[in-house]
Amino acid sequence: MTTDITGIVQATLAVTELARSAAFYRDALGLTYAREFGDADEVTGCALADFGSGYAIALRRRDRTRGGGDMRGEHPVIVAVPDRPALDRVFGRLAAQGFHPTRGEHADADWVEIIDPDGICTRFAVAHAKPEFFGVRPDGFYATPRLELPPAA
Repeated sequence: MTTDITGIVQATLAVTELARSAAFYRDALGLTYAREFGDADEVTGCALADFGSGYAIALRRRDRTRGGGDMRGEHPVIVAVPDRPALDRVFGRLAAQGFHPTRGEHADADWVEIIDPDGICTRFAVAHAKPEFFGVRPDGFYATPRLELPPAA
């Protein structure tokens, strides 16, 4: 299946301390502080962007989101990296800046990951996904979907 989708324009994260997280993403990803959102009394969210690449990350104060927005231990933002040498450069830059990146490989990508002040992971990945289904469990992969989806429209 081919679509017109070429990447993620924006990911939104719920964070505990807006300014601290905005600085983290600004410095880790080299983004520009671009937008603020709020009400008459306070800033409740902001966005950081790479206008040259065409993507942004929006941050919302966790205490102002429905359900608390707890994403600790997840990686809701995956940033595309074109190849393994670029991934190595990303790892080196993040390590030099003191972000303590980790790296790994799995069936879909080689990756580098950093953890933000709220325990949310940002992953940088060189994708090599194949157009076939597989599921992932802690004990390995599986080939038959377990989730029953309604028929496609």
